[in-house]
Formats: sequence, C-alpha cells, structure tokens
Amino acid sequence: MKKTYSIVLLMVFPILLMAQGIKFEHGSFNEALKKAKAENKLLFIDGYAVWCGPCKKMATTVFLEKEVGQYFDKNLIALKVDVERGEGPALKRKYGITGLPGYVFIDGDGNVVYRFNSAMPTAKFMEEVKLAVSYAKDPNSVGRLAERYESKKNDEKFVRSYLDRLKESKSTNYTDVLEYYLNIQKSIDETSKEMVVLLADHSNEIVFGGKADKIIQNNLGSDAWKLYVRKDVREAFQKLKKNMIENTTDYAVAKKDTTLLELTIDRAIQSGVKVDEMQRKRIYTFYYLQAGEGSKYKALVHNDNDTYINSIDAKSLRNQYIEWKKNTNDGKIKGITPHADRISNEISYMTQNYARFAETDQDKKDIIRWMKVSYDIMPGNSTIMSSYANLLYLFSNNKAEAIAIKEEAYQIALNSDDKNADGIKTDIETMKAGKTIYLK
Repeated sequence: MKKTYSIVLLMVFPILLMAQGIKFEHGSFNEALKKAKAENKLLFIDGYAVWCGPCKKMATTVFLEKEVGQYFDKNLIALKVDVERGEGPALKRKYGITGLPGYVFIDGDGNVVYRFNSAMPTAKFMEEVKLAVSYAKDPNSVGRLAERYESKKNDEKFVRSYLDRLKESKSTNYTDVLEYYLNIQKSIDETSKEMVVLLADHSNEIVFGGKADKIIQNNLGSDAWKLYVRKDVREAFQKLKKNMIENTTDYAVAKKDTTLLELTIDRAIQSGVKVDEMQRKRIYTFYYLQAGEGSKYKALVHNDNDTYINSIDAKSLRNQYIEWKKNTNDGKIKGITPHADRISNEISYMTQNYARFAETDQDKKDIIRWMKVSYDIMPGNSTIMSSYANLLYLFSNNKAEAIAIKEEAYQIALNSDDKNADGIKTDIETMKAGKTIYLK
C-alpha cells in the first residue's frame, strides 16, 4: 500500500509543482480592484473566451509556472475575465480588450497602466509583465499622471509628458488629452518635423473637427511637410483618412454627439465615399447601438427587422440546409456555405442586438418570434440553438425548455468538437443555478 501511494505521489508531484502558478481571484472585478488598491498592487486582467485556443494554451502552460506565480504573488492581483459572459462584455468595452488573450494592467484607481495581447513564451510574457509593473512604480506612470492631470493641465510640459506616457503604455481613447495639448502648446511649430512625428505617433486618436485635423489640413502636401512625411511616418498618414472616419465615429459614440457623426459623414463624402440614405441609416443604427441609446435604436430598426424576418421562407431554407448537411456528411460537397446559414446568422445577429434593449412585453415577444425563425432554419446548429436558448431563458417563461435546448446544443457541440462546447456548458450551469445570462 505504501509503495503504491508513493508511486501515485511521484506521478502527481510534477503536477503539484506546476500548479503553483498565478492565483486568480474568484470574486467580482470591483472586489479584485479593491484588493489591489488595499495591497498597493496592480490588477492584472486576463481577458479570454472559452473557445479561444491561445487563451487555453497560456492557462495550461505559462500561467502554471512556479516562477510566474511567485512574481505575481508579490506584485499583482490577478482576475480572469470571460469577455463574453457576466461582467466581461462591459469590462471588454471599458478597457479596450480586442485581441485574445488580452491582458490589461490597472492601478488601484482604475487607470490602465499597460496592455498587451496574444499567447507567447514565458520569457516574453514576463518581460511585458515586468514592464507593466515598472510603469506602475514610476512616479510618472500613467495612473499617477492621470491623478495630477486636472490640476496641472495648463502646464504644457506636464501634458506632453502625460501624452507620451499614454502612447508608451499602449493606452487608447485619449483624444481629449491630445487635443488639449495641441491647443495649449507653444513650443512646437505646426510646420515642423516634430509636429509631423507627434501626429503620426498619435494618429489613432485624431478626429475630424479637432485641432489635429486643422493642422493636417493646413500643412499636408505643403513643401515643409513633404520633407517629413516619408519613410517611417508615411504609413500613418496614408491610413489617416480611413482611421479618422473610424476614430471620429467612435469618438462621437463616446461623447454621444451626433454632430460629430454628421461631420464624419460629410468628410467621408468629401473624400470620395458615397453615402446614400440607406448607408446613413446604417451609420446611425451602429451609432445608437454602440452609444446604448436603446429607444432610438429600436425605433430605427424594428419595422425593418420585422418586415425582413416576416418575408423569410423558413421552411424552404430549412429544407435546403438539411439537404446541404446531408450532402456534406456524404462527402458530395465541400467548403460551400449554404444560403440558409447566412440568413439564419443574419437574423440571429439583428435579434440579439435588439435584445440588448428589451423593455416591454412586446419587445420580448418580437425577440422570441424573430429568433425562432433563425432556430427553425438551421436545425442541429449548436451556435444558433444556444443563442435561441439564451433568449428563451431571458425573455419567456419557458426556462425549462431553454435549458433542454441548451443541453441538446451542448451534446451536438461536444460530438462535433465545436469550440463553443465549454461556453455552452458554462451557460447551462448558470441557468440551472437560476442566475442571469448576459448577452454579448
């Protein structure tokens, strides 16, 4: 018996050693942030999705290493955030998590100190982590400069320092700081190389109608700037028009300012982009959706959604899908996506967007009716089934049916090695516990 126990222990021992990695918190974001502030540490957010292969790779390799865990214990509080569930979608938007895995380092006051993303070897990961920690300890870190910004915002040298550190830390959404600096600075000539480099460095923060835009309009193409818009800075200026359309649209959403949106449309037209009434409607649909202006969004899209979905011949598309699936399984066709797939996913997308603003009983009835069409078109599709189950769970009294559909979707995903299987399983556990399911 002792010999057997010793053999088992020897087998398990390497695993125990590996398990001494990063210790992640199990509470909410606010609880983890409070703990980070109390212990004077950074909060490390590991933004992941259950289907993300690189996320799983980091979780089962680098994050389990003993030396990584020891460094984190000393310097950081760590929190895993599923960007598609719970409070994850809101944190993803707030802290600009884009690529997955996405890592964000936040000080105790909620300021982003540093960010990076993607799976990588341990040495590279720790190099980035230590850079984040060094920024946080720096008396001129982004967080500390942010605390002093309001009281020192008329100090040109200070604001420039803050601007440079925002760029170094890979921060986003600091257009207001860039604009403020350009309006108060007196040390850089607008025709100079330094100005060209400054604007190229912060090109992702330049918006239409601002000071940076005026400087560019006055100087781009001039003899002075022709000397400087070359080599390393040329690429930034080549992408500038497209970037400014995107930047200003996002800025308009952040400010909830439709005048900025109209300016973006006007400038896009001036640059040769054709914008008809249908495209304008799409732009405003996107704006209201992203700005969270639910009543305006619903008023704009409801009738179009209803007319489009009512026009769908779900039975015919379902038969086409079943035939396609049979032929695919028999090996008769490969690599062709059926028309039914596009229609079903299109309905699912518009329905789930609308569901973000569901308030009335009629809203809920419409959402279930619309999503049922998507569900009917593609029988046995685990993704559509899972989405339909979520909406049933949230907006009907058929919670038992929602769980049953979800369980069926899980089995289908599991048997087909679908990357969404783990996420569906998590949703089932949430539903059975009577907790809230959050839409993406």
